[in-house]
Amino acid sequence: MGRIDEFTDLGCLVTGASAGIGREIARLLADEGARLVVTARRQDRLVELCEDLSRRGAKEAHLVVADLADPDGVERVIEAADAALGHVDVLVNNAGFAVPGSFVRSSEERTAAMIAVNVTAATVLLRRLLPGMVKRDRGGVLNVASVAAFQAAPYQAAYAGTKSYLLNLSESVYQEVKHTMVAVTALCPGVTDTEFFDAAGYKNLGPFLKRRMSAVKVARLGLRGLRRGKPTVVTGFSNRALLFVERLAPRTLIGEVSRRLMGGRKL
Repeated sequence: MGRIDEFTDLGCLVTGASAGIGREIARLLADEGARLVVTARRQDRLVELCEDLSRRGAKEAHLVVADLADPDGVERVIEAADAALGHVDVLVNNAGFAVPGSFVRSSEERTAAMIAVNVTAATVLLRRLLPGMVKRDRGGVLNVASVAAFQAAPYQAAYAGTKSYLLNLSESVYQEVKHTMVAVTALCPGVTDTEFFDAAGYKNLGPFLKRRMSAVKVARLGLRGLRRGKPTVVTGFSNRALLFVERLAPRTLIGEVSRRLMGGRKL
């Protein structure tokens, strides 16, 4: 079973690193002396982040400005990471966004872009970089999914679908490579204190969505799970308890509760 004793000197690629969970994961890896490539769309944020990573102790800190909704952007990230690091030992698939609101009224173009980032880009990066890890028999992949992957999520239906895909992909690949020293972990956070809700267009959030775990705590739990070779990490006792209860209840009931929770806020 894959385990990572330490991240020192490992070549790490973190997507969606300009803010939130991705930024905090990159910082924690830098604290351990990792060699880093960080990517996102906002160059100014990445420049600032790389300076911070170097101060924290990263052996290397490189940036790649790319839009992962564009297949050319995904290829550019892979080529740049291989060139800068020699090879990627740790992949953090964190890039992603949501298109909230009624599915029938949502933007088809925006939804397609979300699927391209959350599903296609994450899959291509995993498929292209995992074989090298298996061949070298070391490294790991942290796929950032969500607790939304476990149940129906009205008013963020397509987003929940992308996270369900990522969770199942992670757990399936984990079984395929668990005889090696390569770890594959799905990180499933609940509501987290990031720019996610502002970027997605959520407004007037109810009490349920205002109770947020800090991004650095989520990042720390995710890396701890990856280090230990855990297939899935659900952050927060309340989220784990809720998922346990959901296993005992009809899925239609869970969907109805979710609809009532999510349907009351404006977009």
